[in-house]
Amino acid sequence: MDLVRNRSYFVSATDTVLRDTPAKSGTALNHLIMGDWMRYLGEDTASWARMKCRNCTGWVKKSDFNDQRLLEINFVDIGQGDGCHVVTPDDEIILIDAGEGDNMYRFLSWRYNLRRLKVIGVDGVVAGDNKARPPVEIEHVVITHPDQDHYYGFRKIFDDPKVKPKCIYHSGIVERPIKSADKNPNLKYYSNDDLGGYLEKDGKKYIWDVVQSNAEMHDLIVEHQSTSKRYLSTLRAARANNPSIKFVTLNKASDFVPNFEVDKPISLKVLGPITESLTFEGKTRRGLVRLGAESISKNGHSVVLQLKIGKLKVMLGGDLNTESEDHLLHTYGDTNQSVSELECRMFDLQRKGTNTSAEEAQELAELESTIEAIVTKARRELQVDVTKACHHGSHHFSETFIRTLNPIVTVISSGDGEAYSHPRPDAIGAFGKYGRGIRPLIFSTELARSTKEFTDVFSYFERLKEFEARIEAATSSSKRKKIEKEMQEAKDRNVVVYGMITLRTDGEKVIMAQKIEAPTKESEKWDIHELEFNADLGHLELVRH
Repeated sequence: MDLVRNRSYFVSATDTVLRDTPAKSGTALNHLIMGDWMRYLGEDTASWARMKCRNCTGWVKKSDFNDQRLLEINFVDIGQGDGCHVVTPDDEIILIDAGEGDNMYRFLSWRYNLRRLKVIGVDGVVAGDNKARPPVEIEHVVITHPDQDHYYGFRKIFDDPKVKPKCIYHSGIVERPIKSADKNPNLKYYSNDDLGGYLEKDGKKYIWDVVQSNAEMHDLIVEHQSTSKRYLSTLRAARANNPSIKFVTLNKASDFVPNFEVDKPISLKVLGPITESLTFEGKTRRGLVRLGAESISKNGHSVVLQLKIGKLKVMLGGDLNTESEDHLLHTYGDTNQSVSELECRMFDLQRKGTNTSAEEAQELAELESTIEAIVTKARRELQVDVTKACHHGSHHFSETFIRTLNPIVTVISSGDGEAYSHPRPDAIGAFGKYGRGIRPLIFSTELARSTKEFTDVFSYFERLKEFEARIEAATSSSKRKKIEKEMQEAKDRNVVVYGMITLRTDGEKVIMAQKIEAPTKESEKWDIHELEFNADLGHLELVRH
């Protein structure tokens, strides 16, 4: 490979070390992992090249990098909620949820240097200004469902003119103010929710007011310009940022996310929500069955995506619950039975132990056989290698659904200061019990970012006080702004140093990595787990060192 000055290259080894001299004995400056970006500085020896990476300049072995960009999936520590940042080998950005607070914004600010970015039309920057750039384009935004701990973190992102969202994918469920005068007399409405009217068909209730098209979403936003509903106000902010933004409703009938079809290097198959064609007052639309109360329905009908690149499959979903997992298994497991009810009956029989009658033993054997058949059928579509745990490790899950996914890696996104004890002990146990292989991997953004000891908290507090003192002593507004920017950048970096779980892959080899909180060496900053495809088994497996 002929190296070209100032061209981008990427780490291809599982990990490597940036050193101050072109020798293995050189002092370690930084620990790099597969997929890390580097820029060649024009100097090399027979075996080493001088590179810039992670704000460091040093030497990297030539055998440890190439010019192939990898897929990168970052499960960002956004506290309570979900937030996933994906970068494709073509450098397209996909954001799947953004939590409730500003952690995803801080991550993007750190990643794309937003605070120092000069964008045309922002803060007086014009096209002729030195280093003026267009805004950072986020090609794909997925809001899995309208729960605040998944979507409200987008508000700050959409409010920043240095960022330009281009397309928002959603489930079609949009909470909106519903006045009595607006209600269709031929539909039914629940008194205390805003999911819209529903109709009944074959003894089931279906949400009729599911947004179907880009035009319909734009019209809905315009109709409710002054609403304080947070979901609509977040979408309104996206539209204000980019008036030509496109809204796309995703469901199983979509099959694939546009431009990520099955024949593309990266595909994004839409597994849920599952809609049904409904006809009412001469109109045909795709409706969603009411799974229960408002929260159960809007959570359960989350957008569920299956990302595939090479041999790797990853499931990325929202807040699936027992009711929705039953609903998915009806379709993918080809059954009309409630799997959760089968599980409960099986559990009751198993508890009897040696007191089980012959008839009950036969019933238990039949139940086990039935569930096994459902799992076998559903795995044809649902089995993956890596899955993001739905609903932050809640106890509202189906063991059969987890068995169906059969992942070797489960990533849990949860936070401190929440009222649900996520991740729940029974969920963690089930992820381990029904995970694939001898040692299934379970990652947690919350566990990866443990609370610091008091001495470190006080040190961090003192650092903030130093920033405040420098701001107070600044002799001009420009100096004050510069120091304030430094302080914000320090806060931004704090979001990504601990807690984030990152996946890097070329489709054949996969690494899962998280930062070590107190590394003893500059050459060992990452905790890395490697997966490789086993042709004999027909799937990825953990590489044991």
